[in-house]
Amino acid sequence: MKRMGVLFFACTFDAFCSSDIDLTLVGYIPSKCEFTALDNNLIISSKGYASTELVIDCNSPMRVSMQSENGGLSYQHSTQINSYNLTWSIDSLRGSETYSSHLLRTIQYINVGDILFKSMAKLQLELVEPLVYAGNYKDVIRIEMTPSAISGGVW
Repeated sequence: MKRMGVLFFACTFDAFCSSDIDLTLVGYIPSKCEFTALDNNLIISSKGYASTELVIDCNSPMRVSMQSENGGLSYQHSTQINSYNLTWSIDSLRGSETYSSHLLRTIQYINVGDILFKSMAKLQLELVEPLVYAGNYKDVIRIEMTPSAISGGVW
C-alpha cells in the first residue's frame, strides 16, 4: 500500500512539472535579380541579324519588361522606321518569345516562374526588310528584370 502511494505521488508530481514549448523558426533572404549584357551596342549585320546574351542571376521568380524607344530602327535622315523581330529565350527553359518591334513600342512583360541562378538569356534581332539607305539607324531597347514572388511562368 505504501508503494502505491509513492508511485501515485511520483506520477502526480511529474504531471505538474512537465511543460511544452513551441519554437518558431524564421529566416529571410532578400530578393536579388541582377543581369548584365555581354554586348550593349548591337550592330545589325549585312544579313539583317544581331544578337547578344544576358547573364542572369536571380534568386526568385522574376518579371521581365521590354520596351523599344522607336518601335523599330529609326533612320537618321527621315521619320522612316524599319521593323525588326526580337526573340527572347533562356537556355535553361524551353521555348522562346518573339515580338515585333512595333509591338515593343508599348511595354511587354514576360513572367518567369523559375528561379534562374547563373543563367543565360539570348536576344536575337532580325530585320523584317533589309536596310537600303546609307546612314545611321538607331533604336534603344530597355529591359528591366524585377524579382517577383508571385510571378507565374510563361514557358
